[in-house]
Amino acid sequence: MATSRPPSGSRRGSSKPQLPELFCDRSLGRIKVPARLRQFHPVVIAHDDVFAQDTDDEVWLAEAGRRGWVVLMKDDRIRYRPGERAMVLSAGVPCFCLNPSRGMTGNEMADALITALPRILGIVAASPRGGYIKGVNRNGQVRHLFP
Repeated sequence: MATSRPPSGSRRGSSKPQLPELFCDRSLGRIKVPARLRQFHPVVIAHDDVFAQDTDDEVWLAEAGRRGWVVLMKDDRIRYRPGERAMVLSAGVPCFCLNPSRGMTGNEMADALITALPRILGIVAASPRGGYIKGVNRNGQVRHLFP
């Protein structure tokens, strides 16, 4: 006889929140930074795993919003480009940029993001809709950049 009750151990109705997927922009590279982040977070997607290298930022930002990805990037100048800034807002993308990132090695970028990861996840949990840009400094401290 069929039952509508979920099987024992089912995740339905579980109060444990699902962790968001992290998306590494092409500026963070395809291998080193995503690989290090994967040691601390279950789902990390590298730009080149999903998109062509020359995909316009507005295109992948729209997809990031649709998929609910948390975007990590090196390019903090995004907040000054009207098209990309508008896409972050309209698609509801939570963006975290290394700020300043000049001269940072891949390991230093990964270290800063790993240090900031608990804060990043806390911000996303508190404001899951996104539509903002936050800066992450070399020490992993997070501050608001836009809007």
